Amino acid sequence: MFFDSLHSLKRNIPAALCFLSIVLPGSGWASSRAGDTVDMSSLLTKGLAELVELDVTLTTGTLKPLKLAPSVATVITAADIEAMGANTLDEVLETVPGFHVQPSGNNIFSSSWIIRGIFTQANPQVLLLIDGLPLKINTNGIKPYRLRMPVSMISRIEIIRGPGSAVLGADAFAGAINIITKDSTDIHGSVFGAGGGSFGAYDLWAQHGGSYNGWDIALGAEYAKGDGDSKRLIEKDALGSGPPALAPGPLDTHYETFNSSITVRKEKFTFKLHNSWMMDNGIGAGISNVLNGGKSNTNNYLLLGSLSYQERDLLQDFDLTATIHGTYVWLENTFYFFPENYRNMIGKPGVRELNGGFELAGDVRRFNAHKIRLLLGMSNYNIVPFQHKNYGPGIVVQFGPLVDITDTPYVYLKDRHRRLFYTAVQDEWAVARNLELTAGVRYDDYSDFGSTVSPRIALAWNTTPELVTKLLYGRAFRAPSFGEMYTQNNPSILGNAGLAAEIIDTYELAFDYRLARNFRIGLNLFEYRINGLIDHVADPLPATTRTARNARDQKGRGVEVETEWLATDTLRLNANVSYQRSTDSLTGTVVPDVPTVKLYANAHWTFLPDWSLDGQYFWVGGRHRAFGDTRPDIKDYDLVNMTLSKKNIIKHWDFIAAVRNLFDTDAREPGPVVIPNDYPLEHRSFRAELRYKY
Repeated sequence: MFFDSLHSLKRNIPAALCFLSIVLPGSGWASSRAGDTVDMSSLLTKGLAELVELDVTLTTGTLKPLKLAPSVATVITAADIEAMGANTLDEVLETVPGFHVQPSGNNIFSSSWIIRGIFTQANPQVLLLIDGLPLKINTNGIKPYRLRMPVSMISRIEIIRGPGSAVLGADAFAGAINIITKDSTDIHGSVFGAGGGSFGAYDLWAQHGGSYNGWDIALGAEYAKGDGDSKRLIEKDALGSGPPALAPGPLDTHYETFNSSITVRKEKFTFKLHNSWMMDNGIGAGISNVLNGGKSNTNNYLLLGSLSYQERDLLQDFDLTATIHGTYVWLENTFYFFPENYRNMIGKPGVRELNGGFELAGDVRRFNAHKIRLLLGMSNYNIVPFQHKNYGPGIVVQFGPLVDITDTPYVYLKDRHRRLFYTAVQDEWAVARNLELTAGVRYDDYSDFGSTVSPRIALAWNTTPELVTKLLYGRAFRAPSFGEMYTQNNPSILGNAGLAAEIIDTYELAFDYRLARNFRIGLNLFEYRINGLIDHVADPLPATTRTARNARDQKGRGVEVETEWLATDTLRLNANVSYQRSTDSLTGTVVPDVPTVKLYANAHWTFLPDWSLDGQYFWVGGRHRAFGDTRPDIKDYDLVNMTLSKKNIIKHWDFIAAVRNLFDTDAREPGPVVIPNDYPLEHRSFRAELRYKY
């Protein structure tokens, strides 16, 4: 219940105050003496009036001041990321209001990004983009398995909480995330970095940016590897505890990844290429929630590229941007379903994808007080599955050697093709000097399941010089994936070619109030209704399979509050708290496993020349079990992180030291009934990093 969560939060307020007292020494509250201030290039020194004027592109497709964006949006800059000492995208996203990151045991232990209580195990309801291109595996409609996105090449992150399909199309359902990579103006020369710490983790990265004979070039690459926390023990798994089970035993969270980005600009042309390779990654508690000694892994590779041409004033007051884009995906999973001494059941499903298309975007400025944007595009999606296994239909010797069943009737998914045409129109109308109306609609037509229409309307009102009020409505959709529609020959889940798209309608009221130049508060109220959430439903007996269906509807409402305070020239405080209640529309049952209340507090203090100390406090609570699960509700937890950094520790060298889960809290995220004590998070960990720039 809400009041139970608040009561638990109240018990943790002393801990939060203690945390703030640690990171905020008395000298930090007073104005700095002359000569003690830090370099003013830090984002810390910007007034909040300047921060809310940061431009965001994700909400309209064009640059828009954040405070007037026709969505509830957050922009996190490279300076913000550096200040908090984050090493991965997941760490950054956990700081966003209404956003929670947790592992999914039913999705190869990949991170689920839960926004406002909208959650399914595969987590396809959040759209991830890199420089505007979707980073996802279309076979399953999800981001790459065990994605571990480094932050070294990120210039900024734009995040929408709420529907985005009117601009972005499919899957911008609960929200959307656009990672904008660094260009030559962000890097200014060459930068090298190396980091390492607990659990055998280390990473190496390099960047270069510059201009050469009119060519602006930015390059970046990062390699990361780690063993995972061997103390994240599962006391009991689906086979039980003790032989033949390997429980008690550790979750397998080892990883090895390589990411790279290239940006080249020449006059009106821009070329971008991004590589993301999760080359060897453990899958947590195992594919069937049975520990297997770390033999299973997932290996997926994605290559995204685009070439854009922008012509300003192609016609009078008409700008045109033309883009061609393509994506190549290669994925192979190796699944050991059980310990070998119990049953030698092995599967190696994989897929190759080749996707591409074009987009034309036109901006018309010739009408007084109106800025009209027109969009037209087409995409083709092609998947070629392949599979080796030693069990099930088509296998003569069950649990013997692996057999290649690619291009046979027994493969888990046949070759498939999907074509998408889309068009959209949007009008940004300055109704009055302090009132702006944004209205738009997008039409998407898919060759295999039909069409959708996604409207949105947003009113942004500068109520006073200090207050902006927004009233928002939007509809979004999620297209059923190839896997959800066509999976076959699977012992547990099957596809359904008759699926329709998931649809969400969201209503929001948002306020952004600057009490002073150094203090800002934001308040967002939201309500949504979802029709046709896709889930796998048990088939009639004696079948043991579950078939994908538009199984349920969901509704939810909630509130998000966020504050930022520049207390002094050297001290920045911010905090946010989120509350949501989401239920099944038919039964009224509360959506399980998602936080009802989440709190985040942060203090960043700069002291002495070039030193800074950053502290983070997280509290997560109010997570209920699924209907019929008799276990007690999931325990609330709080975590504290600290980061110490020094610029120019030696000329050209920067140093960062961080500790995560400072008090070594036993924090757990929800697991299925067969993992009765849930999934433990990482124990206390340490990390240090050196950066060299010239």
